[in-house]
Amino acid sequence: MTAQDAVSHLFRIPMPHPTTFIASIWTTDTDGVCTSVVDHGSGALPPFAVATRLQDWVGSYVVDRQAADDVAHALAGHVAFGHEVELRGMDGCLRRVIVSGLPTVDADGRCAGWSGTFADVTAHRATLDRALRSEAEHRLIVDHSMDLIAHCGVDGRYIQVSPSYTTVVGWDAAQMVGRSVLEFLHPDDQAAAGAALARILAGEDIPDVVAVRKRHRDGHYVELGSKVRKVTDPVTDTVFGAVLVSRDITREREMLHRVEDAHARLRTILESIEDGFFSVNRNWEITYANTLAEVFAGVEPGTSGGRVLWDLANDLDGTETGVIYRRAMATRSNAAFETFYEPEGVWLSVRVYAHEEGLSVFFHDITDRKRAEERLEQLATRDDLTGLPNRAWLNGHLQSMLGQARGQAETTVLFIDLNRFKEVNDSLGHAAGDHLLRQVGLRLQSCLRPGDVVARLGGDEFVVAAHCAGRGAAAGIAQRLLETLTNPFHIDGLEMCVGAAIGISLSGQDGATPELLFQNADTAMYKAKALGASSYQFFEPEMSVEARRRLQVEAALRRALELGQFELYYQPRIDVRTWRLRGVEVLLRWKHPELGQVSPLEFIPIAEERGHIEAIGRWALREACRVGKRLSDQYGTQLRVSVNVSARQLRSAELVADVEQALRESGFAPSALELELTESALIDDIDQSVDVLHRLKRLGVKLALDDFGTGYSSLSYLKRFPVDVLKLDRSFFLDECPNGDEFVAALVHMAHALGLTVVAEGIETEEMMEMLRGCRCDEAQGYLFARPMALAEFDKFLQCEVPGAQAA
Repeated sequence: MTAQDAVSHLFRIPMPHPTTFIASIWTTDTDGVCTSVVDHGSGALPPFAVATRLQDWVGSYVVDRQAADDVAHALAGHVAFGHEVELRGMDGCLRRVIVSGLPTVDADGRCAGWSGTFADVTAHRATLDRALRSEAEHRLIVDHSMDLIAHCGVDGRYIQVSPSYTTVVGWDAAQMVGRSVLEFLHPDDQAAAGAALARILAGEDIPDVVAVRKRHRDGHYVELGSKVRKVTDPVTDTVFGAVLVSRDITREREMLHRVEDAHARLRTILESIEDGFFSVNRNWEITYANTLAEVFAGVEPGTSGGRVLWDLANDLDGTETGVIYRRAMATRSNAAFETFYEPEGVWLSVRVYAHEEGLSVFFHDITDRKRAEERLEQLATRDDLTGLPNRAWLNGHLQSMLGQARGQAETTVLFIDLNRFKEVNDSLGHAAGDHLLRQVGLRLQSCLRPGDVVARLGGDEFVVAAHCAGRGAAAGIAQRLLETLTNPFHIDGLEMCVGAAIGISLSGQDGATPELLFQNADTAMYKAKALGASSYQFFEPEMSVEARRRLQVEAALRRALELGQFELYYQPRIDVRTWRLRGVEVLLRWKHPELGQVSPLEFIPIAEERGHIEAIGRWALREACRVGKRLSDQYGTQLRVSVNVSARQLRSAELVADVEQALRESGFAPSALELELTESALIDDIDQSVDVLHRLKRLGVKLALDDFGTGYSSLSYLKRFPVDVLKLDRSFFLDECPNGDEFVAALVHMAHALGLTVVAEGIETEEMMEMLRGCRCDEAQGYLFARPMALAEFDKFLQCEVPGAQAA
């Protein structure tokens, strides 16, 4: 073979890969000295120049010494050679090069030299190494995947399956390769699965998961969710098979069946309850409504699904109920309220539950209950004989009037006592007396202005409550009342004149509580009666010893705090169920060296009126936190302390800062501090009260609504205040309270529905306690458990109540 033939032969050698680069083609003489070289000029390999010995070039640049020796031996033995070697390139990096050569012979068959090539296969080797690593990684993923991964050919027969098939369906690769994919499927699934596989092998993409049942080796079927993707040649785009990735969904299907069963049971329950129920998505579309709700809405059962709520009940949008629904949806907050549904003339109790998907709403008809409550309220607050409000109602109404007084207007009480009623009653009988009282009630009502009220206290005593701008306005009302009462009455055909004595008290000067206004008006009435005939008298301080006492208290109160005359007393709160200590209410006491023990009912209203209550309240708050921290640390248990906050404190801009400072200075836990506020204080300015309460809540303290039930608007405002505790007034537990058990039970149920803790005040007997247990009340306090006590006495009380407690 000539050198030219050898070079031509080399060009016919198959290239191992398109990325192989022939760097040089060369010829040498019989000693291996280069006689010609064709350099393709890559510059990556060291140059092999004419007159360079091939042995020297290999020895200089090839890293593998064995490969260099093999080339030298091939040259010496005149035999062809081809070695893949590593050599140091011109850039200093190692490169993979195939060094190959063929001996050339002359016409006589003797070796005339060599011809060969240097082929740079560095890139090819890198590509091949990456492919091998990728294949190994993919094999590792397939071998260890929990999913079932398989490859089938265009004939639908398995070519390769992952080891997970053995775990899930019991078949190993040897048992599956070469067999049809459809052979292992449930007979009922083969047609649909075969059609889907055929479409994919025909080149179609099907993104959906195909659910099939695959036969386990032991005979049962396993439910699989399978995704099938075609496999194509990257060059020709020809489909040459498919990859099947499957997952065992048996448990998911079982869970789905359980969920469907649960939904069915839930629908059965929702159809059987006495509540109407519907749910809407966030687009206000009905997702479910039970039959009662659909009938109430006036649609055929089963036809409301998918309809928009506002279209289904077009009279709802814009109403208070509609506003509540929209607010609950927007804020994802629950709501509970009662509303009068005018189209049907019924009262509804509605509970709204917000969730991620929308709203769920329960409602039921409470019309009968509302009517019963109205009747109960009428019985509890109305005088049976005249139909006028009674003392209990008037007391609460006066409390509200005192809280609502504005500007120059004062809450005015006019106490009316008939002059000749006993004479009529004794001479004409009780029926005539009753008839007279009814006529008196009607006449008094006819004299009143809008906003004024008249009540009958009992016997021949009536009270008018009004807002008056001073004594002049009050005198005008009193004069009209006297005029109407001095006109003759006609009883059993007889004409008679009775007249009356009227005593007047005004809140601005005669008292800040209903009790004091009643008392002072009553005192003034006796003064008027003593004067004879029909007349009225304003209360004057000198009319009673109590008035003088008030002046003394007011004077002493100015320096009581400075002189350290105040003291905190402690009254335990007891768990109704376990009789264990749950907390303590802190009560303010004042012992004056001359006046003696002054009742809080006496000095607190004066302190409120004269502006001393903020400083006193601030001291009480700090002292309560300090003592609470000390006792909690001493007895190793967190003591919950409840402190009263006055109306004036609530209106003060400093209240939140005072609470925060008391907690910070004492180190007392905010969650253990409870602030008690009365309804009358809160409703004085609703918006301001709500703002202050939310700021207090952010400090972490608890809030309690005190004396619940003594105000006039508790139910209407309760849900606006972010309180934690409801304290029921002791009047609910007295024998005089009609239907007390049922009423308390209803209040407790309502409070619990709002997430509130209920505390009963003024509990004095075991019978009361038993009633509280029956009503599921949470806590109680009163003389049955302990009277308010000084700190030293309370310390001893704790030693008995706290397990393992030791005296300090």
